[in-house]
Amino acid sequence: MMQVSKNYLSKNLENKLFELFFDSLAHISNRSDIEKFLFSLISPFEKTMLAKRLGIAILLTKGYRQEEIRKILRVSNETVSRVSMALNYRGEGYKIVIKRALDKERFNEIFGTILKETLSAFSYSNYRKWPGLEPHKGDKKTPLG
Repeated sequence: MMQVSKNYLSKNLENKLFELFFDSLAHISNRSDIEKFLFSLISPFEKTMLAKRLGIAILLTKGYRQEEIRKILRVSNETVSRVSMALNYRGEGYKIVIKRALDKERFNEIFGTILKETLSAFSYSNYRKWPGLEPHKGDKKTPLG
């Protein structure tokens, strides 16, 4: 779990630091530079944690049940619930990113691949729960090989 310093900043200084941080993000124009910047700031654990939270928000938006999300992304019920609450009560940021992401065909292809790889451990009957993720015809036992 992340540690928060007990040495508080003045509100003015804190606001200036947030302004600098957000402006820095806004001025990065390509994926490679965004990745380099963010991954120099956060740990590998935080990287995974943030990616899973976005994945949870996307799956919730697409209508997946919390239990399905928990199994797919291997997260706790508490994590799914927290993201669900954030989406419902203060999720403007999530909603902006999710809408843009879902509008992009490339994103849908990538996310579909992630789901297929994740679901490959499940039995064929479970694939019927996720339309569009059916195995290839003639391959009823293991959809991904």
